[in-house]
Amino acid sequence: MENDEEVASFDTSHESRFINERRSNIKSDLIEITEDKLENILLKHIKKVGTRKGWLAPLGIFISVILANISASFSTKFGISANTWEATFILANLGSGLWLLTSLVAMWLNWKESSTEFLICKIKDSDET
Repeated sequence: MENDEEVASFDTSHESRFINERRSNIKSDLIEITEDKLENILLKHIKKVGTRKGWLAPLGIFISVILANISASFSTKFGISANTWEATFILANLGSGLWLLTSLVAMWLNWKESSTEFLICKIKDSDET
């Protein structure tokens, strides 16, 4: 306790009948950064944050198309044969499956860079990740 500035202060006075003890620990780092640099960092980070949830849409489409393909009995509609409808759903299933796979890989590759801690370190311009 050589440096009193780094120690949290305790206030044991009873200002209110609801507050038993008050503690104050409000020291923080000050980060100075220009607006354009902060904007660049945030714009790059937003793209990476999107990868964390980017797999949800392809998963929903993938499951929907699989369920439709499994449960449907295709027939000729709008002048298109049953086999063509079935092939269309199979292709849609393959496409959404590939989209899901690439989204999961992108999420895995960008997991660390999409975290809040990484963003703060980028803003601070430090290597503490």
